[in-house]
Amino acid sequence: MKGFFRILAIATTSLVLSACSVAHLSNFQFGASPSPEVNGPGKDLDGVSMARVSASFTAADEDEVTFPVRSRALDETLLGTNTIANLTERVNPDSVKRTNSNNAILEIDGYHISASLEFIINFNPIFFQVGIAAYDGFYYYVAIGANHKYYDWGVFLGEFNQFTTVDYFGYWCGVDGCSEDDMDDSFVASDFVVLGDVFFGAYVGAHVWRLSLNNTVSMYRPGIDVERMDYDMPYVISNYTSLGIHLSDEWSIRGGTVISFIRNFRKLHMGFRFSIDFNIAEQSSKMKKKRAPAETGALPPAETQPVKVAEEQTAAPAEAQTEESAE
Repeated sequence: MKGFFRILAIATTSLVLSACSVAHLSNFQFGASPSPEVNGPGKDLDGVSMARVSASFTAADEDEVTFPVRSRALDETLLGTNTIANLTERVNPDSVKRTNSNNAILEIDGYHISASLEFIINFNPIFFQVGIAAYDGFYYYVAIGANHKYYDWGVFLGEFNQFTTVDYFGYWCGVDGCSEDDMDDSFVASDFVVLGDVFFGAYVGAHVWRLSLNNTVSMYRPGIDVERMDYDMPYVISNYTSLGIHLSDEWSIRGGTVISFIRNFRKLHMGFRFSIDFNIAEQSSKMKKKRAPAETGALPPAETQPVKVAEEQTAAPAEAQTEESAE
């Protein structure tokens, strides 16, 4: 974003010197992803810590959410219904939605592939959890929770570094301000940004036999800072519900829904999510248990002791018989 404003400043300076025009932003548009999912062990740890590698695929409906913005530099007369509708239609008619007021546009998008590495350190029943993942950028988090025989719960806090593109729309205006005639000289510019946003939430799960059910609520607020504009950035709140099954002690799969809420809780942004997990630590602990009897069986101390006792018992009568014959 800083790069865009540097380019804009150079262009503005040259235009001011030549044509006495200044660039003023009117509104903007960007893409955002559902808030990251964090879930618990999905089974009874039984005092064992574990590590988990996961790969996930999310397919969500693409949709647009608008929220009001106001440019401090533009005249109020230019922020009317007709002016903004004409501006957005002329600048980018295929991607910018016609609005009845000056609104920014948040696009909740579509398809996502993610991979994560997590460590769960168990203190029975309390456990600590840390993880890092690649997901439209990358995120990392810490969590604390409790694991019981049939259920678990936890709360988490992390940072979501999201890659996105921001499109800016505005006018070239005179140095003394904007007029109705300036709406004919509009512009659009794009900038690739990395947003570093705090995300947080909680999860609760139930498990029995090889089945598990988990529900996670996660949220963040996109940290886009556009200079000389006033707006209240909405939160992206995502709810994940998934059903999982352990195919073996190491492998498990999960599938379920992701529902995102942005501004309007009555309008749902639906999607589906599928994951495959591999539990690393549990496999290692079981291999150690299988190797333990073989190692102790290699040296049977219990069998050597009776042999020595038997040798002493047989040696004693032999010595006594020798003494009697000597007499």
